[in-house]
Amino acid sequence: MRFLGILVITILLFGCGGGTTNPGDQYFESGNYKKAIEAYNEILASDPSNVSILYNRGRSFEEVGDLESAEQDFIKILEIDEKNVSANLSLSKLYYTKGSYNQAVIFADKALELNENSAQGHFLAARAKHKLGYVESAMESYSMAININSDYGEAYLYRGALKIHEGKTRSACNDIRKAVNLEVPGAKEALAKYCN
Repeated sequence: MRFLGILVITILLFGCGGGTTNPGDQYFESGNYKKAIEAYNEILASDPSNVSILYNRGRSFEEVGDLESAEQDFIKILEIDEKNVSANLSLSKLYYTKGSYNQAVIFADKALELNENSAQGHFLAARAKHKLGYVESAMESYSMAININSDYGEAYLYRGALKIHEGKTRSACNDIRKAVNLEVPGAKEALAKYCN
């Protein structure tokens, strides 16, 4: 009985705010990315190789549109930990945003070498391949993302768009309807445009 009492007290202590979060994470969660960057800078001044803080600062830089600084943080992470899946995925997404689609594929592929079951990795590779005109390979990658995560709405939407391009309207509309059901932005408009 005494053990049970100690266990309950321990759970209460750790369940009620016992975890520590740094101010940068709190600022990030509230959408105050500039303050988050300042807080992360303070931590990194004394701990410059802190991978999680570098990653969070990189994400904050992305949110304020400073892609160059975000890229530097993600690259530094890979210099410290070359097997960091999140940094590879973030670089893939960043290079896609910058229009460097070959680079986007390279970093998505690196992430997939480390975790072949990353739905996001397959999706990011698909998007970049799609932009590069590698239709068949993009289709395979969208399908892989969906096979891994059957609720990956964006993958359905973009695979549907690719199928529209190939003239596979019925199959495309099935994908787009799935995206609508998953409440993907733009899916209703695509359904109205291509599937009526």
